[in-house]
Amino acid sequence: MQPPLASELIARSRQLAEILSARGTEYAFIGGLAMNAWTIPVPTYDIDLCAELEPDDVPALLEELEAGGFVPPPTSWIDAVGPARFRELTVHFPYGSGLRPVDIYLATDAFQREALARRRGVELDAGFFAYVATPEDLLVYNLLAWRPKDRSAIERLLLVQRDLDWDCVRGWSARFGVEDRLREALSEAGLAA
Repeated sequence: MQPPLASELIARSRQLAEILSARGTEYAFIGGLAMNAWTIPVPTYDIDLCAELEPDDVPALLEELEAGGFVPPPTSWIDAVGPARFRELTVHFPYGSGLRPVDIYLATDAFQREALARRRGVELDAGFFAYVATPEDLLVYNLLAWRPKDRSAIERLLLVQRDLDWDCVRGWSARFGVEDRLREALSEAGLAA
């Protein structure tokens, strides 16, 4: 019988953390798993993380991930996504009759390098300690993405985490040109812009 998706996500996240740590690669989970560490948990269906990787590191990492049961992309293609043009690589893991994505962002820009420097260790599951992005950095990531699910995540985050480093959030929001989104999110949360 297939384990529940939540259990499989934790197992695969643990595996990713072990692979990256064994390589000496700094990482931080940045998606739903990280958001659940700081706010009201909700189901998540994929894995997102940022890692201290250069494009030249990707082929060797893909070999290790494939040996661990992950499905690499057809090529070692790295895409630039979103308004920040973050460098991203997607691998998958088998689940049920399909595949679930793992989006790995390469920390090749100032924001993600700083996010890795600010990361915090938390217990994501019983006995599974891993690094996750800070609430401030998760807020910025979600302001950049700004899809309905990201706006919902921001709402949950601001409901629970109000004592944030607002200078950091405002500074990066200004650099990325998403100050209007931040003002809107703060207004919706009943916080002063």
